Amino acid sequence: MNLTSTCARQTKPYDTRRAHEPSRGTLRVALVVALLLAVPVVAIGSESPVGLFDAYGHPKLGPAGPASGETVKISNLTLKFDSGSIAPVIVGTEPIGLFFRGKGSFSYQSVDPRESGIVLFEAKKLDRKAKKNGDGSVTLSGQFERLYLMTGGIALPEVKPGQIDGGPLADAFREHREEFKNVRWTPPAHLIARQRIDEPASPVAVALFSGSGRFGYVLDTIDAREERLYALITQSGLFDYPELRDALFPVRISEQPVGRKREDFLQPRFLLVDLDYTLVAGEKAEGKLSITETLLPRRVPQSVFRFDLLSGVWDSDGKYRRFNIDSVTDESGAKLPFEFDHDSVIVRTAAKQPVDEPVVIRFEISGDFLFRPDNDSFWQLGTEAWYPQNDWNGQYATVHSVVKVKKPWVAFAPGTTVGRREEGEFNVLESLVEKPVQYTVVHAGRYLVYEEKFGDLTIRVAPYAIHNERAMKQLASLSNRIIRFYETFLGPFPFKELNIIEINDLGFGQAPPGTMFITREAFNPLIDIRSRVYSKGINQRFAHEIAHQYWGHVVKKGSAEEQWLSEAFAEYCSALVVKEIDGEGGYNKLVAEWRGDADRSNDVASIAMANRIAIPSDPGKAGEHRFDLLYSKGAYILAALRKEVGEEKFLLFLRNLQGQYAWRFVTTKDVAIVMQRIDGGKDYKPFFERYYWGTEMPKMEK
Repeated sequence: MNLTSTCARQTKPYDTRRAHEPSRGTLRVALVVALLLAVPVVAIGSESPVGLFDAYGHPKLGPAGPASGETVKISNLTLKFDSGSIAPVIVGTEPIGLFFRGKGSFSYQSVDPRESGIVLFEAKKLDRKAKKNGDGSVTLSGQFERLYLMTGGIALPEVKPGQIDGGPLADAFREHREEFKNVRWTPPAHLIARQRIDEPASPVAVALFSGSGRFGYVLDTIDAREERLYALITQSGLFDYPELRDALFPVRISEQPVGRKREDFLQPRFLLVDLDYTLVAGEKAEGKLSITETLLPRRVPQSVFRFDLLSGVWDSDGKYRRFNIDSVTDESGAKLPFEFDHDSVIVRTAAKQPVDEPVVIRFEISGDFLFRPDNDSFWQLGTEAWYPQNDWNGQYATVHSVVKVKKPWVAFAPGTTVGRREEGEFNVLESLVEKPVQYTVVHAGRYLVYEEKFGDLTIRVAPYAIHNERAMKQLASLSNRIIRFYETFLGPFPFKELNIIEINDLGFGQAPPGTMFITREAFNPLIDIRSRVYSKGINQRFAHEIAHQYWGHVVKKGSAEEQWLSEAFAEYCSALVVKEIDGEGGYNKLVAEWRGDADRSNDVASIAMANRIAIPSDPGKAGEHRFDLLYSKGAYILAALRKEVGEEKFLLFLRNLQGQYAWRFVTTKDVAIVMQRIDGGKDYKPFFERYYWGTEMPKMEK
């Protein structure tokens, strides 16, 4: 195939960001399920999440006593109360935790050798005490002076009331809670509520302690089925935002699976299988969202559902713009109790929902969140949680969108266009994504749109400022050629329409379903010197973003550890486009660049742990390490596989992944199995253990 080149490759590509239905009929729910399957209560008066949350917000202390060597062991965390005072924490009439003041110590064991490198790296960057043991585990230890422990399903030591030192604990308890009130994580009560109401036999715990630094510990056997140890830190440079002046930011030191294997797909607590929404853009930044979500409980019957949802966003001027939940109802319109705090919302249904029985929840949301970045003539609801959603492994939704924007603006949303129409002062878009996807976006602005049909595929090009029909036609043609090239070894393009939308910025791209956001150098690379710099590699950038329609949407990652299945596979496929354009020399140049990037960061972490790299003093450096591993090392080990098995087998391997796991979740464990089958039964588990889970680099003969 002849793919004409428009410019050379950018040496450091953009940072692509992260990258499922019964309300319209049980048939579509059955389709979604079929696709997926192919791979004691606190006495608080009200058992609603709101009641629990309010109660946890106003806990009381029981009679205190002296602490003298009591020990609490929770999974891999050991807490020792050497001396001081201790009291039970009471919610309603039940003890749900402990508060301690005095001299205490803790020991935490990271027993998974796969995470030992990143644990040691983060502990060093955060000045936390860590020691690697002979068996590959890591011990983290320290002292604390105050600790607040909240639990469910965990036996706690009995407190024997008696004379204590330092006076009553009530003031210290209030001060401790005030110190930790603005930790930027899911409120602990949202975990405890679900445990208390739905799964009382499942142990959960949240600990907040300070002394030799501030720490947070979470044992979650409800959702993530893992335990995590965090350093809780302040962040300089964020105090211009009043909402963050007293914030503590959690930085993960350790994250270990509990009751499961890290390499296996984690079955979610529930699936979001259908999203049906109407968005009305009002005056200025005002927006109203009417959202109907269909959920499918998976592991256990449940009545409390937790979602990620932005509490607010900061605009370009530093103003905090809020999302407000006006109401939550069930399918009949009956109001449901809910609690919304710190980017998290929990909802209680009237009855416990059986496994695999759809449940419908409706949200009415309003706010001034449709702001124009840098006062440009567009707004975007992007890849963040602008509608209630669960984690990657639970997002599996078909999407019906109705978007109303004031004329002359036009809106864009992924999927097949059902129709565009006018309703009074509004331009209205209606679209439908009929296959399960992990997220969706909405974009609107003052755009002129070029549209061209290539067989059964419609490609739209929407420049932001300059309407250059020749350039738009070239971009549409280039995109079609790349798509037709991919179809030869990845299969049919997964969407009937592709929207290519200009963002008034430089140097990055994003690839939501059926959509490409690309910055202005792609639309007119000769407009200025800066654009000419960023326009290098525009063919590969286009190819990478188009490849995401396969890697990330057709084949899905189920966790942050598996994100290379999206980024590295898209990056490698874009190199095959470069090879088609520039020959073997262009391809070899990319492979050499990947190797150089990987060597720069390979000692920091494995590919699997790339998203856990955090350097609070230098977040830019952390981002470079992440890019070097997820994109470059990931693509490099795919190049090594191609070198080992030959191009024919390697392309067959890619095609089998796309065919066998179409519209399903995939893991690296699955990738090794497919490669084994393609290569005559050779075991590829050691390959991925060394190069993906580990920090070794494969060798390729020149």
